[in-house]
Amino acid sequence: MEAPFTVRAMVLEDGACQEDANPEKAIRDFADPGRTAWLHVSYQDQQTAGDYLEKKLGFHELAVEDSLSEFERPTLHEYSDHLFLSAAQVSTDDGAEDYSEIGFFLTATSLVTVTKGQAPVVDAWLARWKKNPDRIGTEPAELMHSVIDSIVDEYYMVADKMEDEVDDLIDVILRGDNTQLRALLQLKRRLIELRRRVTPLRDILNGLLRRDIVLIPPDTRPYFQDVYDHTLRLAELADISRDTLTSALDVHLSTVSNNLNNVMKKMTVISTVLMSGALIAGIYGMNFKYMPELQQRWGYPFALLLMVVAGLTILGLFRWKKWL
Repeated sequence: MEAPFTVRAMVLEDGACQEDANPEKAIRDFADPGRTAWLHVSYQDQQTAGDYLEKKLGFHELAVEDSLSEFERPTLHEYSDHLFLSAAQVSTDDGAEDYSEIGFFLTATSLVTVTKGQAPVVDAWLARWKKNPDRIGTEPAELMHSVIDSIVDEYYMVADKMEDEVDDLIDVILRGDNTQLRALLQLKRRLIELRRRVTPLRDILNGLLRRDIVLIPPDTRPYFQDVYDHTLRLAELADISRDTLTSALDVHLSTVSNNLNNVMKKMTVISTVLMSGALIAGIYGMNFKYMPELQQRWGYPFALLLMVVAGLTILGLFRWKKWL
């Protein structure tokens, strides 16, 4: 049976990182003010993980609730002794984007990350910190920055891929291919979802740059500012790609409408010409006994000639009016 939650604890002491997967020992590591600790809680059951975070680690119940919810908008909250924020990571399994939340609890000496299931980005940085603690950082805020920066980098990869898809779709659609309209609308929806995930992260990073947040040391603020600038660029890329798709769709619809108008104009001309011939045929086809041309030997060719002359006259009139 799978455990309701697991805890990985990495503790920095005397320049070396020690790892411990014991949840109870992780509590002691977390509470030790003389060491920097990073705890990663990976849960399957929200109730047991929530009890651990709230009752064992002492985090605020509202922050715990947000960290375990998959449908809450990413947010930033500051409490008396800790800071909480959440961010959505993105993965591209099977070519589709999958978003999942990562919760961050920041204290003066520790960082706690919370995810549902495994989080490759967190596992990767835990391994890096264990191998090179001095290069990654010794402050909890530096560790949090490393993870958030990697999350934003993943967004860049997704945004670049979508931008290439936008260019390819535009080329296909402008060639008059109507089969890619569904793909265009799906890509537009993916861009909207990307922006919907990036925008809260941008607001959170902007909030971290406030001068009154004491848990973010002044020397780490430039790094968060750099990530904030990246989120601004990501939001712009998503907007530009979405506007480009909208413009391409408008051009395509205008082209289709213009082609339909041209077809209808040609059909109208043809119908008008044929109607003139039908009028003449209808007149000569009336079954009256006394009609002047019924006994004429030239009546049939005259009627045909009259139809041709009437049709040519109508075409000439349309050209003179510049309707053709």
